[in-house]
Amino acid sequence: MNRTHQIINVIELDCRDIRFQSGIARYFDTLAANMPEYVQTFKVIFYHSPTIPNVSINVTDTELQVFHPAGFPMHTLFDAALAFIGHRLDAMENLIVKSNCLGMEAFAYLLRNRFYCKTIGVLHCLPHLSFSNEKGTFPALNPLAKMDSIILVCQTATQWLDRVHNKRPHNIIYNGIRRPKIKSRKKPDDVFKFIWTNGWAAHKGLGRIIPAIRQVAKDHKIQILVLGGGQPDEKTAREISDLPIVNVGLLNDSDKIAQYYEQADCALFASYSEACSFAGIEAMSYNLPIISSDAAGLVEMFGSAALYAKTDKERNLNVSQYADNMNTVIENARVRSKLAVVAYARYLERYTAQKMAKNTLNLYKKLLD
Repeated sequence: MNRTHQIINVIELDCRDIRFQSGIARYFDTLAANMPEYVQTFKVIFYHSPTIPNVSINVTDTELQVFHPAGFPMHTLFDAALAFIGHRLDAMENLIVKSNCLGMEAFAYLLRNRFYCKTIGVLHCLPHLSFSNEKGTFPALNPLAKMDSIILVCQTATQWLDRVHNKRPHNIIYNGIRRPKIKSRKKPDDVFKFIWTNGWAAHKGLGRIIPAIRQVAKDHKIQILVLGGGQPDEKTAREISDLPIVNVGLLNDSDKIAQYYEQADCALFASYSEACSFAGIEAMSYNLPIISSDAAGLVEMFGSAALYAKTDKERNLNVSQYADNMNTVIENARVRSKLAVVAYARYLERYTAQKMAKNTLNLYKKLLD
């Protein structure tokens, strides 16, 4: 360890549904792997699911894991977590607490009240600009209003900060991953393979492109590789039973994930809302042409590396346009090649792990000065 640097201790907070893959998990792993040794990270993660019957807590040298039923009172869980790690935090100098999902800011503020630390709120999503209840519709509030600093993972998120009248300093730090070592390229065959790596989470939008897949499958021999957590509901499962959709499921082995990317011809996205998708970064880093919905965060991410299908004010995707884009990528090698080149260049310019780590470390040092 380089003793010329003071230790920086970072507590990463997150809450996630254990049934699905988490982009924040990728953020933690990539950031920690690319930080210098004097930056030491400890994660506190609250895992929830309808299938978890009781609260249980596990602790290791690098992570506190709190498993709990969905809907369990969070303030009770915060007190329990604090009882496990309070002694550890007491001994930490140059302490930074980061809240990585909305709802965890309350725990970050609780820790700041008990220990001397700086707090960072990381906005990994694009929250709604308003909320509604039985009394009407109201402007969104800013739960990050007391943070020492805010990290946005895309420029688009500044619209939300402006709407909630944010007065806290913020930095735009794009997510990033290490450049993959591509071991083998897909051999030419008569099956055009699309890869979808967002699983069956409803907001990612796989369900709304099924009509497009059906339309394209009538004229071309295709295969849709679906990677990620969750399962289609019974109605959707019946609907896709005759379609060339291969449900690979949740993968944690990076080598296996790489193999699927290497054998793909194009990546598909259809999110309703997106900030800075790690799946999108992966697609660009593997030189893949991209077809996407026109969610603002995805357009910011892909730029001219993607063909887009428009979404109307009711969030309905133009399915015919999406299908046309799939046909274009299949039939036009020139378009396919151009999109792939632009995607890879965009990855190198903006979304490398080294850039993310460097910019984040600079923020840590600035906060602790």
